[in-house]
Amino acid sequence: MNDFDTDRIQQLWDQADELSHGEIQVRLLDEAVNLAEATRDIDLIFDARKRLASAATFGGHPEKLLPAFAWCLAHYQREPERFQQHQFEMLWYFKYVLNAACQFPQMTTEQFDSLHQQMGELYRQAGYNQRPVHYMRFNFALSSGHMDAAQQAHAAYRSISRDGMADCIACESNTEASYFADLEQHEKSLEIAAPILEGRRRCGSVPHSTYSNVLRTLALLGRYEEADEYQQKGYRLIRDNPSFVGYFGMQIAYLVHRDRLAPALQMLERHLAAALTTHKLSSQHQFYVAAARALGAATAKWKTRKLNLPQSFPLYSADGEYELAPLIDWFDAQATALAARFDQRNGNRYFAAEKAAWLNY
Repeated sequence: MNDFDTDRIQQLWDQADELSHGEIQVRLLDEAVNLAEATRDIDLIFDARKRLASAATFGGHPEKLLPAFAWCLAHYQREPERFQQHQFEMLWYFKYVLNAACQFPQMTTEQFDSLHQQMGELYRQAGYNQRPVHYMRFNFALSSGHMDAAQQAHAAYRSISRDGMADCIACESNTEASYFADLEQHEKSLEIAAPILEGRRRCGSVPHSTYSNVLRTLALLGRYEEADEYQQKGYRLIRDNPSFVGYFGMQIAYLVHRDRLAPALQMLERHLAAALTTHKLSSQHQFYVAAARALGAATAKWKTRKLNLPQSFPLYSADGEYELAPLIDWFDAQATALAARFDQRNGNRYFAAEKAAWLNY
């Protein structure tokens, strides 16, 4: 190791700290990991990978989070005294990993059970309670459409008091609001979301996600003035961060519901490149379902449409003129294939049926 290596790594870290979460930040920290690896300094590599894991979580790159965290966790468990200063992050980032893993249909339910058990044991060893473990089980059950399991995990986590490893209240409130929205208990959902919507609870991803989560609920209650306000506020918060690609789908679905096809299609144009390349496959499914719906609604007005779609799109047309029917077929086919993968893993038809219908209101 030489001074140039460490100086350059520190420079990359400093540059990344000045950036918002996203592609550039992840790229800088990825470079820092590569430089750290070349030094063979385990402590430096640990720090570099830990930083990358955090940035990848909020920058839309779960495929980088998982290996970075796995490396750190293996070294932490092998030499707990050496890496004791990183204990809090190791336990906290375990939640990031479980949330990210929900995006991958290749992750089996048995693997999730194993991860939950491993998380629970690590928390016990560190002197923390099991509230976050049950909360992660709740989140997975909710994301996979197992509402009976979600109800049980919800009751379990709520029965345990908060300690220093509990998720922030804003995140818990956001997830609970989504849970009651999925149960079609709309007033209850909004009651829970109220402190977030009123600006009294927030964190790194809240109210960003909450503003999109409540759009359908407010629309079904006919509270369009509020919904319009949160649609605009929410989009401003997330539009520059590709990690919110699934929420772009929620935004598009709401705009279609409001018969605002022009802005819905503009949103599709702007974020399709991110949807095509994302590794967050559950979010990709959500975007594709919403895109198909927007294009389907557009066929009531146009058979062809000028669209500014990225060159990476398989049906890209250099002149920008598109027949809408083939586009709808493409998005439908992609969404159907993704749904089949998730539903096979989950043992139900949540993605093909309920989740798709949830975006069609």
